[in-house]
Amino acid sequence: MDARRQVLPREIMRFNRHQRYQHFLLMVSVLMLIITGFPIKYAQWPWAQVVVTLFGSFKTMFMMHLTFGVLMLISGVYHVIWLIDLAIKRNLPMSMVPAMKDVKDAIHHAKYLLGIVKEPPQYGRYTYLEKFEYLAVFWGIIVMGGSGLMLWFPEIFGVLPRWVLQIVRIAHTNEAFVAMLAIVIGHFFAVHFNPHVFPTSKVWLTGNISREHMKAEHPLEYQEWLEKQQVDEGVELVEKEHHSKFAKSRALIIFELVVYVSVFVLLLITFVPLLFV
Repeated sequence: MDARRQVLPREIMRFNRHQRYQHFLLMVSVLMLIITGFPIKYAQWPWAQVVVTLFGSFKTMFMMHLTFGVLMLISGVYHVIWLIDLAIKRNLPMSMVPAMKDVKDAIHHAKYLLGIVKEPPQYGRYTYLEKFEYLAVFWGIIVMGGSGLMLWFPEIFGVLPRWVLQIVRIAHTNEAFVAMLAIVIGHFFAVHFNPHVFPTSKVWLTGNISREHMKAEHPLEYQEWLEKQQVDEGVELVEKEHHSKFAKSRALIIFELVVYVSVFVLLLITFVPLLFV
């Protein structure tokens, strides 16, 4: 078949159904843990009472918190079992493992943001930020899940000094605060509010990414994919614009900037002075 007449798919599978299921469980559990968790620690604040009222009672909200805590642990166990299964089948990808290239990409990215270099880093399947976020989720589940179990069943850990449980309580709520900042300020922007993908990237829903999107954000992975498709280098592929229609919307950019700065300041004013209370 003439390579110049070759028809390539418009979309490429990026995440399979297991990855999407794991993401869904983690997404629902973490968001609900945030909603039901902070009103427990900051019960004296008026907004906390409003949240409790939405659940009907403090007891109901607390039980929901415990339920979604278990769901978060289930999502973590699910992911580990899935990784073990891939390893047994000798199909475990190493693309998420940090490497020296990630350090170089981070430095390059900083220079790009400062205007020192004109071109962004050439990323493979995952960027250094995505790898950091992935490892942070692992750490967060261990810290949040472990400390949560200790606070849930203090009698089991009764042999430990009381100050240990106090440190565990502080670690539990502080890690929750860091996770909330990472999700609201970082992850939500990258996946939903970035003007290039607004109102949302569909990758987490369908598991598929367009060729144009992959080429723009993961150019090295795109080149590897083309090589597997055995595309003639002489063929000029016609690519359409992958950005959303809001990519160049000045109104949206200004609005989001104002909202994000306001939310960030509000979070700092509300929570930082109380983190060690």
